[in-house]
Amino acid sequence: MILSHSNRIADVMEGIRDGLLFMPLYLPVAIAYAIAAKIAGLAEWEIILWSVVIFAGSAQIACLSALTTGAGMVELLIITFMANARHGLIAIGVAPYLGGVKRWAMPLLGFTLATSSVGLLPAKAVRGGNLQVYGLSTQICQWVQWVLFTFFGVWLGPLMPSAWTTVLGFAVPAAFLGLVAPLIRESRRSGLLVALVSASLGLGLTVFWSPQICAIVGTLAGAIAGLLIPEGGDRDKR
Repeated sequence: MILSHSNRIADVMEGIRDGLLFMPLYLPVAIAYAIAAKIAGLAEWEIILWSVVIFAGSAQIACLSALTTGAGMVELLIITFMANARHGLIAIGVAPYLGGVKRWAMPLLGFTLATSSVGLLPAKAVRGGNLQVYGLSTQICQWVQWVLFTFFGVWLGPLMPSAWTTVLGFAVPAAFLGLVAPLIRESRRSGLLVALVSASLGLGLTVFWSPQICAIVGTLAGAIAGLLIPEGGDRDKR
């Protein structure tokens, strides 16, 4: 019993340690989101509630961007669904490793599921240990960081010079470009094709439709274009 308790504590500490590794990612994005939301006119409690309940940086930022350009409720729902659709693929990827997880823990693991989970949970399964304890520890640690950094961004917002607004507007797209760039470099043909199709339709169709609808169409078209490329045939030979 003592050994089991000690192992459980070790899994908790390991989960917290691995969760804190993502602080350099959560800190700037959460602060940029909070400040941009403050500038957009959201109340402080609304800004924080988004982070507490949604916990999806990309969806929050995408909705905020659409909201500031006049998007309606239907468009916001579609954007949120599309931005969070990746979590379904992540859940499918980690599902084979969750056989020993109890049913009561599944909702918590599902709510705090993050992109990083697709690497952390399988790696922990290989190392051994209590995957349930580790998964809850590392994912809740990341959720706490996101909420705390949102608080920090809300506090920091009034202190920011108005001239920095343009910098913040560039910070979020830059963060996403940083996430996408390694994927394009790894699979250049499919990555460039997806980027070209998405950009062409997303920008070109603005002549006829609203930017929100064009962004959705461009994203869907880019995803379809990527699926049409045979797997393994788009990597550059080294």
